Amino acid sequence: MENSSQSLSESSYSLLLPSLFFPPIAYFQCLSTYGCAIIESQETFPKQTLRNRTYILTANGIESINVPIVREKSIRQTTSQVHICYKDHWSSKAWRAITSAYGQSPYFEYFENDIHKFFSTEYSSLWELNNAILTYFLQKLDLDTKISYTNDFIPPTKNQKDMRHVFSSQKSMANTFSQDSFIPYTQCFCNKFDFISNLSCLDLLFMNGNESSYYLKKISLL
Repeated sequence: MENSSQSLSESSYSLLLPSLFFPPIAYFQCLSTYGCAIIESQETFPKQTLRNRTYILTANGIESINVPIVREKSIRQTTSQVHICYKDHWSSKAWRAITSAYGQSPYFEYFENDIHKFFSTEYSSLWELNNAILTYFLQKLDLDTKISYTNDFIPPTKNQKDMRHVFSSQKSMANTFSQDSFIPYTQCFCNKFDFISNLSCLDLLFMNGNESSYYLKKISLL
């Protein structure tokens, strides 16, 4: 992944995306569609979004994994300035949830050590963690999308490539991407639940392994 900083006008054919924590499958399908993408780093950090939350499938159904952040009351933080709070050992709890959900999945043992590093390492900021995750999954999903970052906040635009709001919540994604666009694949607990689309990229990787890249090519969202 090649990283640089630029404004939207410098790459008018790019997607404009938020920085996410273990992004949903649709995020990477969109990245696979375009040759370059710009990640927003200068927005005022929005609370209760996918910036610090991801959804996995467990024995009890869909559950979220949230990254707690340090609350700074005196300043308005941008996404790139937000720090992670490690006081309550959230990362070890999150890893136990992932292990419980995917420990018996076909490819868990192949990627277990790689994914565990994201939870055993104390990242100084959410931005650093999310970028590390993005770099890893671009490689595992065989995507050569060129990634760059904003220098300044880009105001909301009607540009159809501006996907920052779309990837803010499950609801906003559901309103944009048709359920029928996602081809079902075997999931853990499929004996209990019908196929659930557009979960965390973890679900795709643990269930499909190196075939995950082919799955992205088979679906079309944009």
